[in-house]
Amino acid sequence: MRVPPPVRGLRPDRARRGRPGRPVSRLTAAMTLVVLALVTAGFAGFAVWSFSVIRGFPGEKRPEISKLEPVQIVGREQTVFDWSRDACEPRDIPDAPARAFRDSSGQVNLVATHYVNRRFVGPSLNSVKHQCGVILNSGFQANPAAYDDRQWLASPYTPDGRRVYALVHDEYQGNEHPGRCATGVYLRCWYNAITFARSDDGGATFSQPPAPRRVIAAAPYRYSPDSGAWGIFQPSNIVRNDRDGYYYAMVFAQHHKSQQRGTCLIRTRALAQPASWRAWDGKNFTVRFADPYSVAQIAAADHVCTPVSFDEIGDMSHSLTYNTYLQKYMLVSPTAQEDRGRTVYGFYYSTSDDLIHWEPRKLIREVSLLSTHKCGDRNPVMYPSVLDPRSGSRNFETVGRTAWMYFTRYHYKGCELTLNRDLVRVRVRFSK
Repeated sequence: MRVPPPVRGLRPDRARRGRPGRPVSRLTAAMTLVVLALVTAGFAGFAVWSFSVIRGFPGEKRPEISKLEPVQIVGREQTVFDWSRDACEPRDIPDAPARAFRDSSGQVNLVATHYVNRRFVGPSLNSVKHQCGVILNSGFQANPAAYDDRQWLASPYTPDGRRVYALVHDEYQGNEHPGRCATGVYLRCWYNAITFARSDDGGATFSQPPAPRRVIAAAPYRYSPDSGAWGIFQPSNIVRNDRDGYYYAMVFAQHHKSQQRGTCLIRTRALAQPASWRAWDGKNFTVRFADPYSVAQIAAADHVCTPVSFDEIGDMSHSLTYNTYLQKYMLVSPTAQEDRGRTVYGFYYSTSDDLIHWEPRKLIREVSLLSTHKCGDRNPVMYPSVLDPRSGSRNFETVGRTAWMYFTRYHYKGCELTLNRDLVRVRVRFSK
């Protein structure tokens, strides 16, 4: 799944409000975009005050005590999916943050997929096995109005284990369609939206209604060749607030005309109705996204979302959960921040009481990202998400004091990026 790269610095968007990334890591600025274009053209792209030894990712230096934060990595990494052993085809890669839910038979479904979507299934989160059956395919349609080019099943949610509703990261890649992109450059002809999919068989197969009924969140502007990478990207997983009955998710909005760059909060009470989602406007949830292909004229400024807590979280939207130990919502994403005169790239987290006001992001772990990778560096990582096998939620919306952080590791051969990507997890422990 592609998502725009964060800009360097403490306030990534202030330096420049623009650009997402994709099946690979999307996390930096100009140079990042070049790397991403090459990589994604062919395929989609914590530690605490502790007295114990901190085990990091292989090849990483242990952080200085002064830099430790109240999240500790405990134990060693586990490989959930080994591409060289488990892939059903070359494109079968973990290209989005891991999500999970329990179906009506009690089986756990884990999804961390590419635009040919597959799943893992097993009796518990700790024992899921990768399945080769395709649960949602992409239409590869050349018409952007169809919202059916390349699609990542990003955020499934089931109320009963049988019916599953999902947010889909939908990419229109104009460079892949003759006559739709004069330059032929992926990152200049990328138009993104969030669409809807549903399953009535517990996640074994998903279907989508035709456009415009499948559209959940889109920019109020039609695709324009060679105008850059823009739209609505990378939905978090869905969480339900039992107090008000709403389902919430966070999405990344790229700067384009009236739309500001940052993380937007959206909600609905009716998961089965794609048009029911509304976005935060800075004061309330009044913004209804508009499909520019189904309406003759649109007052664009009325159909753009207002990012929440931009200075604190930038464009973080990968993993959203409620931490029952901290008693706060928790957001986890890869991003960057200035620290003592240098840009620190890594997995960061932030907490919130209400999903609107977020604490300044803090470093979970400094890591090598695809956008910052240089020949000879350790293999980069991307797409962090936090899941707790003991979660009382059917959709793993909650985590306790300990949980697993899942992420994707890329592999290089020589200095060339390959399709070889593994889904890895490591245990984390939170502290107050």
